[in-house]
Amino acid sequence: MRQRKHLVLVIHGARADQPALREMVARVRADGHRVEPQVTFEPGDGDRFARDAAAAGADAVVAVGGDGTVNEVVNGLSGSDVPMGIVPLGTANDFARQVGIPLDPDEAIDLVLRREPIRVDTAELNDRRFLNVSTGGVGAEATAETPLEAKEALGLLAYIVTGVKKLVELEPRRAYFGGPGFAYRGEFLIFAVGNGRMTGGGTLLTPRASVTDGLLDLCIIEGMPRADFARLVLRLRGGGHLEESGVHYVKLPSVHIEAQEAISVNVDGESSDHFRLTYRARPHDLRIHAAHLPGEDADA
Repeated sequence: MRQRKHLVLVIHGARADQPALREMVARVRADGHRVEPQVTFEPGDGDRFARDAAAAGADAVVAVGGDGTVNEVVNGLSGSDVPMGIVPLGTANDFARQVGIPLDPDEAIDLVLRREPIRVDTAELNDRRFLNVSTGGVGAEATAETPLEAKEALGLLAYIVTGVKKLVELEPRRAYFGGPGFAYRGEFLIFAVGNGRMTGGGTLLTPRASVTDGLLDLCIIEGMPRADFARLVLRLRGGGHLEESGVHYVKLPSVHIEAQEAISVNVDGESSDHFRLTYRARPHDLRIHAAHLPGEDADA
């Protein structure tokens, strides 16, 4: 007999009324599984729901929403070995796309029910965990300045519109970047610290990142003329920028960044401003229901 599972669904409040989601819950319950939906209404709810579910002995905690919901569940499960699932209902769903999680809620939940979890690394920024990629500079500013209403109405197009505006207003920042055996001090337009590979709706800023190597991938794009940067942006989407002039790319267990002016930083879709940032890899500390690792084929 197939094992019956206890699933706790941490659902972003704006996604809770989707008919496909309600139908999925009803189907899984009809199959004999215990399903507890928990709907978030304010920041921190997802952390708490995931932490409580792990303490109660759930078989899996499933993030139902976008990258921000995934981030909260990852933090709520810190210190626990309870696996995480993802039902991707956000705008970009960057991490879910990398690991072959279907966008259809029924197919995504079946991955949780039928596949054994994979053990992967996470990362942390200033003592808070994240799963995918953290960015700073032009890209993070574009994300922070994209209105929620535009994201809901236009999806990824909203980020593109804001990003074009930022390109026109292009202004480099200055910062120090340091890690074991690496240092850079100077102007930058974009930086990315990747545990995963893909951010910003499919852009491969850290295309060599691995969620199983215990390291973080740091990519820094120096300050450069607007025309040069515009040409470089065309190569960013597919990860073809690593050998270009003005691009630094290294793998490190930790990264420290300092700036005299606050830097806008995006972490798994959520934005904040910092003067000092300390990133650290956390090897093999999360189990996740996924089809494959980033960069692998589904049948690998």
